Amino acid sequence: MACCVNYISPPRASLSPPPSRSSFSGDALHSLLREPTLLLRRHSRSPSIVAPRFQVVAAEKAEPPLKIMISGAPASGKGTQCELITQKYGLVHISAGDLLRAEIASGSENGKLAKEYMEKGQLVPDEIVVMMVKDRLSQTDSQQKGWLLDGYPRSSSQATALKGFGFQPDLFIVLEVPEDILIERVVGRRLDPVTGKIYHLKYSPPETEEISARLTQRFDDTEEKASPYETLSYSISAKLRLKTHNQNVSDVLSMYDDITIKIKGNRSKEEVFAQIDTALSQMLQQRNNTSPSSLSS
Repeated sequence: MACCVNYISPPRASLSPPPSRSSFSGDALHSLLREPTLLLRRHSRSPSIVAPRFQVVAAEKAEPPLKIMISGAPASGKGTQCELITQKYGLVHISAGDLLRAEIASGSENGKLAKEYMEKGQLVPDEIVVMMVKDRLSQTDSQQKGWLLDGYPRSSSQATALKGFGFQPDLFIVLEVPEDILIERVVGRRLDPVTGKIYHLKYSPPETEEISARLTQRFDDTEEKASPYETLSYSISAKLRLKTHNQNVSDVLSMYDDITIKIKGNRSKEEVFAQIDTALSQMLQQRNNTSPSSLSS
């Protein structure tokens, strides 16, 4: 149905000069003096001489986005916890390992070099990784939504480089898991080359037989030259990676000591996340309590 709007033009203002004071009776003059705007409206050349009133409201300053780092040994559960954190808090998940694996998959020279170091259980040189991570943290989505940096930095030099670029976390989360449990987790991990999802033969088996048939062991979870004692080789490789991790993590933690929380990662994923969630919620609450708006109220 068509809608018709009737426009009613406002009455034209009188162009005659305002009457003199002597032409009014006493009562009429008293009324006009009490309501001066009535006289203005009646004899103004403008239909609406009285300007509308506007209420000026100061816009609230948006809270800065969260900036979180999470660290832990291989198979400590970082990936699982990162999924849960990003689902609830909307942060951009940035995994240094994923960035490296993407570089390796591209077949670039940096990717080939990175693969050699990772297969030996050694840290990839800073000049390969630092700029990769810095560029990802600088992208618009990371700046607007906040970021969750997974598994980086892994050395004091990397942490120093990030700080030099102006990237400082609000919170540094460390997942602690006993070595024997880590070894068991690493040995049982499998990669779906189609989706990139990580499974565990015991704790997180694949959903279908089709997926199970195509699973492979990540090259950084084992050694390329597998002997008949395959499981033993996997275990040795995992221990080598753990040793490398432990040698470097203490130096990194010393740089973030005042904002570090340590969480036992050998519990269920729900229990681990509950501890992380509590820490993040408390931090956000403290922000709200110390914000300018809360202090002025």
